[in-house]
Amino acid sequence: MATYKIASIPGDGIGKEVIPEGMRVIDAAGDKFGFKVNWTKFPFGSDHYLKTGEILNDASVKELGKYDSIFLGALGDPRVKPGVLEGGVLLKLRFAFDQYINLRPVKLLPSIKSPVANKGPADIDFDVVRENTEDFYVGIGGRAKKGKSSAKLEVMRELYKTKFGLDVDTDADEIAYQIGMISRAGTEREDKYA
Repeated sequence: MATYKIASIPGDGIGKEVIPEGMRVIDAAGDKFGFKVNWTKFPFGSDHYLKTGEILNDASVKELGKYDSIFLGALGDPRVKPGVLEGGVLLKLRFAFDQYINLRPVKLLPSIKSPVANKGPADIDFDVVRENTEDFYVGIGGRAKKGKSSAKLEVMRELYKTKFGLDVDTDADEIAYQIGMISRAGTEREDKYA
């Protein structure tokens, strides 16, 4: 019987509800199909951050890399400034493990009531393939106040390293900017996956 080591990060909000139920489903599938899962729970989320100030350090990423898989719940909490958990846990994991595909299956199930039921083909069954680590996910941007300023921006990925020199001249009191970056190699690997 195959045994898998899976790290569980319930996260926040509904993640704390759905991850334990998902674990039960995976364990039931293991009973039926002949595999076992050894679960290890990790605390990364808003409660842990508010209690310790810790998001996800490099040692924890290295530890998570020893597992066959990571079962990750929702992240985000109104008590924590937007971007802290998303960048410090979710994006850090995506970049560390190069999780460049976000796969979203879409299927119309006959036993589930739906606003599209009986309004289109009965066989709705497709996958949405979305890039998960480039564009605005690279997280480069900043602010500039009125006048002239400059900034050095850097993107360091397994796939490539990029540096930007940005000169800003604005008559606005303050501006914010975000740079989306898409590489040919990133696009090609997404297309190949799709």
